[in-house]
Amino acid sequence: MDMEWDARGFYQELDSVYRQGLERTEMFLLKSREEFQTAGNAAGLVAVHNELGSFYRGTSRYTESLTAFQLAGEEIIRRLGMDCAEYATLLNNMAGTYRLMGSPKEAAELFQQAIDIYRDQGAEDSYAFISVLNNISLAYQELGRLEEAAVYLEQALTKLRRIPGHLHEAAVTYHNLTALYHQMGQQEEAQRYLELALAAFEDCGGGEDPHYAAALNSLAGFLYGAGDYERAIETYQKAAAYTKRWFGENVEYAVTFQNMSWACQSMGRNAEAKHCLTEAERVLTALFGADHERTQAVRDALRRLEGAAS
Repeated sequence: MDMEWDARGFYQELDSVYRQGLERTEMFLLKSREEFQTAGNAAGLVAVHNELGSFYRGTSRYTESLTAFQLAGEEIIRRLGMDCAEYATLLNNMAGTYRLMGSPKEAAELFQQAIDIYRDQGAEDSYAFISVLNNISLAYQELGRLEEAAVYLEQALTKLRRIPGHLHEAAVTYHNLTALYHQMGQQEEAQRYLELALAAFEDCGGGEDPHYAAALNSLAGFLYGAGDYERAIETYQKAAAYTKRWFGENVEYAVTFQNMSWACQSMGRNAEAKHCLTEAERVLTALFGADHERTQAVRDALRRLEGAAS
């Protein structure tokens, strides 16, 4: 049997450590893992490996994220098997990493496995099930299967509206609907859901929510498309600040600066656009190396901008 452990205390301390920065957070998680291993605390190991997987995913360290989730999965299978809600949650988490790695097909397969397990467990009205509906919709969007994505996302929203006290989850779902309807060319619906998302994020803490940066990025994209470049730049700057605060200088941080550069160029502010691309190149080089295709793409854009200015 697993030893008793203070799960509530672990998560409360983790929340506190997150506010002290990424380095302290990683140190806390690695120390906790060592302590759980020494004590033979299997439940604690599942929890800390899941948290490490999420931490590494948020900081764009995808290989380490998958390794951590795989270790959590091994513990769950050993203790409970594969037909349990805990394993479905693990699949949902791991699939999220695959999606951010640019592997939506693999992600969608894992999300579907999680959905099947939750259904078999009779957990279709749980927040965990709603979360995986949201996530598989994102994977289908990236695969270009927009109608299927819409079905899953509307299901998620319908279920969320039956559950009181989940404003944060509703905000995330509104944001996902914004991106989906934008991709489907339904701009009025996209704008409507974006306003709902931003209002919901503000109501549940605004900048204190790590998903707020994604909502700001979406709003900036709409502002840019509408030709409101000044507000787009201001909103991208806010998004970058929140991304760095919660996740450090990750891929999304670099992409925000890439997008900001386009808005700056549209206003003829080429010096600022150059600064944005230089920042994006610096971050991508640190993450992937100077020869990676993403880094090279930004470097090429920077050279074109410099050539146009000469």
